[in-house]
Amino acid sequence: MDNYQKLWNDILKVLNDELGDNTFKEIFKDCNDIHKFENNYLYIIVPTPLIKFRIDQFYVRKIRDIAKNSFDSNVGFKFITKKDAEEDKPKESAKMIVDGDFKNLGRNLSTLYRFENFVVGESNRYAYITASKVAENGPLICNPLYIFGDVGLGKTHLMTSIGNYILDNNINANVVYTSSQKFAEDYFLATSNKNGREKIEEFYRKYNNADALLVDDIQFFEGKKATQEEFFKIFEHLVSQNKQIVLTSDRPANSLKNIMSRLQSRFSWGISVDIKQPDELLLLNILKNKLSFIIEDPSDVPDELLLIIARCFPNNIRDLEGALRTFINYCVCMNCPFTKENLYIALENLIPKGYDKKDSVKTTIEDIINIICSYYSITAADLLSSSRKQKITYVRQMLMYILRTNFNFPLQTIGDNLGSRDHATVTHGIDKIAELIKKDNMTKNDYEILIKKITK
Repeated sequence: MDNYQKLWNDILKVLNDELGDNTFKEIFKDCNDIHKFENNYLYIIVPTPLIKFRIDQFYVRKIRDIAKNSFDSNVGFKFITKKDAEEDKPKESAKMIVDGDFKNLGRNLSTLYRFENFVVGESNRYAYITASKVAENGPLICNPLYIFGDVGLGKTHLMTSIGNYILDNNINANVVYTSSQKFAEDYFLATSNKNGREKIEEFYRKYNNADALLVDDIQFFEGKKATQEEFFKIFEHLVSQNKQIVLTSDRPANSLKNIMSRLQSRFSWGISVDIKQPDELLLLNILKNKLSFIIEDPSDVPDELLLIIARCFPNNIRDLEGALRTFINYCVCMNCPFTKENLYIALENLIPKGYDKKDSVKTTIEDIINIICSYYSITAADLLSSSRKQKITYVRQMLMYILRTNFNFPLQTIGDNLGSRDHATVTHGIDKIAELIKKDNMTKNDYEILIKKITK
């Protein structure tokens, strides 16, 4: 263990030189002790969850680069609190690996996204359990794993957790994380006329040599035929080599448009898991978990305030967490208490228009339905029926558009409240009205009048 301690001490000296005394003391002053070396990772003890959060978010990649570039070491680094260290019995592992190709090693994976800090509730439990099993057992469970759901519900967190789990157990695994947009960009640059054969070979080396390929937002492959062809080849190659593939999307595979049928069928080969909208209890637990990484004493923020944030931002966890950070930062910077009044000041420009500051949602789907039906002189029963009459369909689509664009209701929620209509139907309705508003003044006028009535 002495060699590992010396390596860490040397890295700390480099950090001190690069960061300066003040920043170094604030973050790394009490981070001197190694807990254990296991699976080619050094586990460093840090004093608080807040320090761990800051190191994981801002410094862990710099530390890896220092180890590699300054000391020719491919060792990885994990940071754990004193409490976690006390609960874990250290065990010596294999020798440190210092030679060989460093590969990609998942360097673009966020170290913040792990199974341990994924807050589980009824809406995401099945997806969490399945992702955990895939991380542990790989293609034996399924290939690919297809995770879908609305924006900001944790798809990327789960997929990245799989990648980090693989690296935790084998630091030399070649985990390739990309988005569908980045994949398309890589392919375009590789096949550009000004680039030679070398770029194409580099492209195939990057993706064909993956031990695990994680692709975010697969829906952006829609309409990109050449990119789909190349991805299909890589997909087939990796599956034949028994390499894990994980995909995320905002919709089920069978709802994707302009995707080759053979590629679409491959997406459905394995297991598809849906992350649904979180309930209020899960939102509160997410906020409490995030709070523990933002301030020293989470109990300083009353649950009443967390409940208000949860009710203001029920549909997108990124928005939820962003609102919490904004509120906390405001109170800390202004040196003011965590109160309801300061919450509303801090989030004045973020709180949705439909939210009543008496802590109740002023506008519900039922209210909006009644207003729209009254305006068009139809009944709610007609609107929710299976009727395909042109007028009824138009009003129904206008309702879908307003619910989505003005109140950010999830697609699933909209469909469920309009006679159990599916994702594709709701998406089509929203797109249809968006197109009409651009080119038809009557539709635009209808929309503006309705919004005034609804938000009055």
